[in-house]
Amino acid sequence: MDPPISLCGLIFARIGKEKARKAKRQLAFSYAGFALSATLATYVGINFGQAFWQSEFWTMLSLLFSDVTIVAKNWDRFFYSLLETFPIMHAIAMLLPIFILLISANFYANNRFSLIRKYN
Repeated sequence: MDPPISLCGLIFARIGKEKARKAKRQLAFSYAGFALSATLATYVGINFGQAFWQSEFWTMLSLLFSDVTIVAKNWDRFFYSLLETFPIMHAIAMLLPIFILLISANFYANNRFSLIRKYN
């Protein structure tokens, strides 16, 4: 038995619609991930900024602009003091949302390009 020719066209049309729906769903998920990671990166960035301003790192760094000669004489101790007072945990916490943001932006761009190229 040979199936009708119109059945073959209907099956391929249904497969095409399903692929387009899957691509749109992936685009929506990647957009949601991008928006969520951008929001999270903003929140963590604000917390990092507050921790940076409240830490002793900023006061130590301001010595570089006010007392250059003292800093030049004791540059090694000054450098180690800067390392000790830098809010490293906040900086590490800020890197993860930025990394996720970049990955989400890449997925969004790839999915959008794929949707435009294949299904338009």
